[in-house]
Amino acid sequence: MNNKYILLVEDDEFLQQLYSDLLKGAGYEVTASGDGEKALELIKSKNWDLILLDIMLPGLNGFQILATLEKEDASKISNIVYLTNLDRNDDDLEKLKKARDYLIKSDMSPPQFVEKIKSLLAQ
Repeated sequence: MNNKYILLVEDDEFLQQLYSDLLKGAGYEVTASGDGEKALELIKSKNWDLILLDIMLPGLNGFQILATLEKEDASKISNIVYLTNLDRNDDDLEKLKKARDYLIKSDMSPPQFVEKIKSLLAQ
């Protein structure tokens, strides 16, 4: 067990299960949510080692969650990594830069995903 706690926020059930299984298989403690409002509650409830946050979510989207945290608890932002498949425009790229990092889901194989998470947690 790595004793690292990851919050996975992904509304696609297949991807949520895949990422959760991969991360648990790598020894991480994973809590998953598919809803933006519930995710915001979970983010505030604990000091997560890493928060993997999809952008397109029901309820609050990832950008809205980050904006709320900027106002209420900016210390949480340093642990947020956006998950996205969307082509970004210049405005969105600026928003992505506010988080710790971002991952383009379609550009990563499952082993690459796990290696990237390990790298982020080692920093």
